[in-house]
Amino acid sequence: SGSMMRFSRFLAAKKVALAMQELVNSRFPQDTIDFVGFYSGATRIPPIALPLIMPKPVTIFDYSVHMRVPVSHLDKAPQHFTNLHMGIQLARKILKRRGGDNRQILVITDGQPTAHIEGDYVHLIYPPDQRSALATLKEAHLATQEGCRIATFALIEDYWGMDWINFVEQMNRLTKGIAFYTSA
Repeated sequence: SGSMMRFSRFLAAKKVALAMQELVNSRFPQDTIDFVGFYSGATRIPPIALPLIMPKPVTIFDYSVHMRVPVSHLDKAPQHFTNLHMGIQLARKILKRRGGDNRQILVITDGQPTAHIEGDYVHLIYPPDQRSALATLKEAHLATQEGCRIATFALIEDYWGMDWINFVEQMNRLTKGIAFYTSA
């Protein structure tokens, strides 16, 4: 999301991803690692592209945003929202194809969801709305029902909104996951 540009968060997240890739490739060559970037949408990031990706720039500065965009036209919408719902959904699909017993989703994020999918539409909502949180929590619950573990790295340097921490705690309780509250 666009807020990942603050406090070098995106650079720190990228370093973690590159380190995880090296760890898995060198110490656990039988395992696989995939990367999913989530913004207003979500996409699989090929490992070769990882060093080059950047956060999506903020393009709307309104105090309140409520947009409904067809999934098929999401590329034409503002890209700086946080669609963790779609990110977990894509991670679930990738892990389902992979199989295996030790499936994990590691989430690195700096805010609660500000986007979610309903039917054929993506809802982009700011300030964060309970509908995006609930859709994300449902998706996280589905992941755990399919045998995935979820760990969240919550980047909280300028944390002023306790709702963010509450969201992470809700997700951890629901999924029996783990959270790390850290700075970039």
